[in-house]
Amino acid sequence: MARVIWFSVALLILISLSLYSYKPLDTLPFSTSKFPKKGIELVSPDELTLMKQHVNYAAAAYCSKQNLSNWTCGYRCFGNVTIEKMFHDNAKGAHGYIAFSEENKTIIVAFRGSLDAVNWIYDLKYAQLDYEFPGIEGALVHGGFYNSYDIVKNTILWTIQWMMTREENSCRGYDVVITGHSMGGALASFLAIDVKRYILDPILSSQTHSLPPFTIHLTTIGQPRVGNHIYAKIIQTHLISQTSPLKHKVSRITHRNDVIVHLPPSSRGFIHHAHELWVNNQEQSFFCDDIVEEFEDPVEDPECLAGTKWFDLGPHLSIWNTTITPLC
Repeated sequence: MARVIWFSVALLILISLSLYSYKPLDTLPFSTSKFPKKGIELVSPDELTLMKQHVNYAAAAYCSKQNLSNWTCGYRCFGNVTIEKMFHDNAKGAHGYIAFSEENKTIIVAFRGSLDAVNWIYDLKYAQLDYEFPGIEGALVHGGFYNSYDIVKNTILWTIQWMMTREENSCRGYDVVITGHSMGGALASFLAIDVKRYILDPILSSQTHSLPPFTIHLTTIGQPRVGNHIYAKIIQTHLISQTSPLKHKVSRITHRNDVIVHLPPSSRGFIHHAHELWVNNQEQSFFCDDIVEEFEDPVEDPECLAGTKWFDLGPHLSIWNTTITPLC
């Protein structure tokens, strides 16, 4: 119960400290009439099924260690999944698990969202840090988010590579699903880039090894803004622009008028990366029109969540009949 109280109080503090400086985009009334609109694409049934699976993986990260290790956390723990490792950093609040599904030929990495006071303290550190990436200058990211990720980064990357190269129970050639809710979505975006950089495409780094190609699926839910426009372009260039059996392998899922997705404020130099999947107040699911050409700056589609005027906390805590809270 104490964890739930901290969770609720921390959310209220975060919102009250942040919204006073929020400067919205040129907004549209929160209306879902006349859909689908120009540039917005309905999510196909197959894609929707896959996204719901990824949402459940993220929701499971809130569950107890015992339930996770046995994969017995109700509807969130569906299918035949084996937990490989759970990671916890109490100092800076990065928590989650690494697992694999032999049935689906996937490695799963799921990050938990902010749950306690430590997490929210780091969430509130809006100061941006330099984000280093080969051949790119000027990328900035949320300092609190990146510091939390950096603590667990090497452990996760080593575990994924070991799972792919070991002889027994090898996950060689498996796709990698990286997911997270809220702050966990921010951390998931960092990991997706690093898996691409250090494991899938080591030409971008000093790492050398031989692995068959695999697909990275980055799916975040209720993710706050993570970095500036250059960081958003890194996501698009190195993940979204690549060929994949799945048309959209980066899905930044947003729900109705979720207040957390509007944070940190765009007035602080933050902007979302593509590719938004918006679930409106009629529970219709759309891919938004936010993928731009290489020479264009990133955008947030005003026909989707960026165009909502009134903000609500409720949509942050559930989506597609899945509750994403510590009540697991």
